[in-house]
Amino acid sequence: MRKRIVFHQAIVLMFLFLFTGNAMATGNGKPEIQQPDSSCELNEEASFLQQYSKILGYTVDTFCNRTLITTVSDWLGTPYRHAGYSKAGIDCSGFVSKMYKEIFGINLTHSSSAMIYQMKELVKKDELKEGDILFFRIHGKRISHVGLYLGDNKFIHASSFRGIVVDDLRSPYYAKAYYTAGRPAVPDQIEEFLDSVSIK
Repeated sequence: MRKRIVFHQAIVLMFLFLFTGNAMATGNGKPEIQQPDSSCELNEEASFLQQYSKILGYTVDTFCNRTLITTVSDWLGTPYRHAGYSKAGIDCSGFVSKMYKEIFGINLTHSSSAMIYQMKELVKKDELKEGDILFFRIHGKRISHVGLYLGDNKFIHASSFRGIVVDDLRSPYYAKAYYTAGRPAVPDQIEEFLDSVSIK
């Protein structure tokens, strides 16, 4: 009988030792909780910014609209075609209207001169934000060209000779032809995005 009691006591002591040993290993007597490692997310973010900054030719901001950035980048190099609306060829108003449809779900006219009447508000040049639509008067006083503002004075558009490219708004040619910019009447969530993100 005494041997059985001693045996039970030995088992109890063994379990107590194992339990306290695990508790001490955590340093505070509580089970260790694995903290999520954010390094992968940071690396992915840095990789994205570096990749698309190189593709688009300007420093892509951390707070950029990723859908916009990846979508317009995918169209770089597409040839120009008057009245075109596909990657076989597209014109300036077709490109802007297609981007707004794909990115924001907004329908815009396929006409540079008529598109300005779909703007909810016009925007000063020093208040441009990512996603704003740029209007140019290249031929006389009539609006004849449009582009999509990206940031850091860069915009993407369909050039008659070069197709879909990124250009600098400060270049003499586009600085002279620039007329104004606008923001369409868009759903609330898109309007909030345009109001909250400023890239200069």
